[in-house]
Amino acid sequence: MAGEIEGATAALMRSIEHGDAATAAGVYAGDAIVLAPAGDLLHGRAEIEAYWQAGIALGLSAVDFQRRVLAAVAGRVVEVGRYALSVEAARVGRVVDRGTYLVLHSQVADGCWRRSVDVFNPDEPRTVR
Repeated sequence: MAGEIEGATAALMRSIEHGDAATAAGVYAGDAIVLAPAGDLLHGRAEIEAYWQAGIALGLSAVDFQRRVLAAVAGRVVEVGRYALSVEAARVGRVVDRGTYLVLHSQVADGCWRRSVDVFNPDEPRTVR
C-alpha cells in the first residue's frame, strides 16, 4: 500500500513537470475533493484536471511533496507533509509556494489507492482580489 501511494505521488509530480493535467487528475478518485490554496473546493476528476491545467497555463512547472506521516486509519490512509509548488512567472521569474498538505487515500473498486481528499495549506496567507 505505501509503495503504491508513493508511486502515485511520484506520477502526480512527473505529470505536472510534463504539463499533463489529465494524468495528474488520474491519481485522484473519481469523486475526489480538493481544497485548493485559494480556498476553492473542487469536486471530481474533471474539476481537479481543470485546476491543474489552469496552474500549468499560469506557469506551474513543478510540485514536490515531502511526506512526514503516512498512517492507516479505518481502512483508509492519511498522509501529511510539506509541499512546494514552483511557478515560472514571466514578470517575476520563479516563485515557490510552500505549505503543508493532508491527503486521505482510499482504495477504489479496482483495488488501486487514489487520493480522495486533498487539502493544501500555504505558509503565506493569500490576498484575494
